[in-house]
Amino acid sequence: MSRWTRLKHASWITLATHALAGVTMLLVLRHGLETNPDLPARLRFLAEQRAAWTLAWLTWNAAALSILYFCVAFAAAHRSEGNRTALGFAVALCSAAIACDLSAESVLMGLLPELTADRAAFQVWHRAAILLTGYVANGLYTGAIAALVATTRRVYAPHETAVGVLVAAAGVWLSAAALAGSVSGMFWSNAALLPGLLLWLVAVARHAAGHERDG
Repeated sequence: MSRWTRLKHASWITLATHALAGVTMLLVLRHGLETNPDLPARLRFLAEQRAAWTLAWLTWNAAALSILYFCVAFAAAHRSEGNRTALGFAVALCSAAIACDLSAESVLMGLLPELTADRAAFQVWHRAAILLTGYVANGLYTGAIAALVATTRRVYAPHETAVGVLVAAAGVWLSAAALAGSVSGMFWSNAALLPGLLLWLVAVARHAAGHERDG
């Protein structure tokens, strides 16, 4: 498999997993997160719908792993066009992000349902997990994407680079909102981040497909 074919596949896989994860957020996870302001209802949902809650988080596990695969494929495909140090740094940031993200999601899907009878403990662990995934992991992902976009800005069309910049900006917004504990900020930054990421992945996939056709 050529490096461009691998990047094309990685882009579409990452797009598919993130689209699926976004659907599970809308249909399942929002009932147990702070987007649902009714704490008793959240606790009841986690106690009664643990299987659905866990399966929904597994889609986000898959999305996290797919973005690492994408970063590795992106760095390999552009190694002759971009700054290799910056590309390698992006992969390192993404690898660190995965460790934080999966740790946080493990708490969310494995520990929180066990704490529905203890509201104080539930809220402490929930806040810790949100900081780990929304602030730390997302901040690292954002740094990785920013590095990828910056080092290949002369390779992609200006509008494609602009989409990548908007993804990074939305990532910064999400990290700031998570740190501040702003539920509305996390909601709207995610509303900007996910569609932007999907659009950027389409652009990268099309770019890779063009190189694949050219041989």
